[in-house]
Amino acid sequence: MSDSPTVSVIIAAYNRPRVMSIAIKSVLNSDFQDFELIIVGDGCNQETEDAVRAFTDSRIVFYNLPENTGHQSAPHNKGVEMARGEFILFLNQDDLYFPDHISNRVAFMRETRADISWSPILLLQRTAANHGPVNAHRDRIVVDGAVHNNTFDPNVFVISSCWAMRREVCVDVGPWLPIKQTRLSPSQEWMFRAWKQGRDIRYHREASVLCIHSGVRPYSYIHNGSIEHERAWEWVSAGPQARVRVLNAALVEMAGREYHWRDSLTRVQKPFSSFVRRMAKRLGKHPDTFQRMLAGLGKGAWVNGHTKLTRGTPPVLKPGEPVPFTASAAEKHVGLGWHAFESAGAWSELETAELFFSTEQDAQTLVLSGYPFRGDDTVVFTLDSDSVHEVRFSGKAQDVTMLIPQKGQHLLTISTVHPTSPAALGQSDDTRMLSFWLSSFKIENTPVPAKSG
Repeated sequence: MSDSPTVSVIIAAYNRPRVMSIAIKSVLNSDFQDFELIIVGDGCNQETEDAVRAFTDSRIVFYNLPENTGHQSAPHNKGVEMARGEFILFLNQDDLYFPDHISNRVAFMRETRADISWSPILLLQRTAANHGPVNAHRDRIVVDGAVHNNTFDPNVFVISSCWAMRREVCVDVGPWLPIKQTRLSPSQEWMFRAWKQGRDIRYHREASVLCIHSGVRPYSYIHNGSIEHERAWEWVSAGPQARVRVLNAALVEMAGREYHWRDSLTRVQKPFSSFVRRMAKRLGKHPDTFQRMLAGLGKGAWVNGHTKLTRGTPPVLKPGEPVPFTASAAEKHVGLGWHAFESAGAWSELETAELFFSTEQDAQTLVLSGYPFRGDDTVVFTLDSDSVHEVRFSGKAQDVTMLIPQKGQHLLTISTVHPTSPAALGQSDDTRMLSFWLSSFKIENTPVPAKSG
């Protein structure tokens, strides 16, 4: 391990030694071990200091402020001052990291080269037992801090336990404000300030922190222990299957809330439709049957609409008529593995992407125009799962030709050996996985031997 660790984890502590000890154990239990753990007491009692000293790990540093300030701001500012790591992560004393949290965040920060990142958290709102695995029927866990479009939104409360940032950025943004200087929580004021400064703040779509908010639990600081934390430590430390149970409980809870929200919104936005559905149930009719009847759909029409999509025939390629790979022209030809269409084509996003089409004659030739993202790369084109062509590209776009021996419906898969992102190559901050760019394709009557590349 180097003199300067990769990560500095900062915990602001105040007089909940048993709870704080669980947070410490969750850090020590990480699969990433190149860290220092800085614990700053906010004028803590001797029992808290003794609890920290009970851990003999040399990576743990404890500093106790001479006076209690009443909030995390001063301890966090002192922790940042003491930090030596490349990255700084915070952890509230009543929250827990899953074992892969630190390693995943370091990888994400390096891949994206972000200044700051945050992730959704798993929030334990209520525990219904003293011990044992998660019970989705009784325990209440939700996902918090999530956004839809990967963009930081000041309206979303982002708890500091899910932050990661570069140390120099943390220093440059400035200190956490005392609570008397802001109407926000100091953590939210700090993140908002970073956002206003134009810092590169990225959303890491992995929930790897389990939070238990003490601020919404009456008298949480009076009692040293916490049944909730003891049980949560079982979940965090028990391995992948226990984590699946936590995620399942959160999924079920959030799905139920979304259904209730959508139903309530429908009653407001579509009062007539909502009334029709309620009346159908009272009359013993399925609400969908009644509504589709009013919409003019006959029996079988709804299922037939799906059948046309799944069992329909791909569009026929007409000889000599190039199909530009744009939404209006090629949308009915694409299967899995493509990013959204752009003005002159589209990138495949997976190692393998699908293209469907039909031909009306035997012995025709398919011609595709494109290139792999890396430039010099090998691309494998497989027609109908049996005809395979490997083409070596030399850094520029070129036509690829393949013989289609028989007429009918066809599936072409395009597989790129080395998909990667512009961010990973240091070209831009674009984190999309890009494989093969396709600009157009066509069918020709005259067979052309396949190019070897």
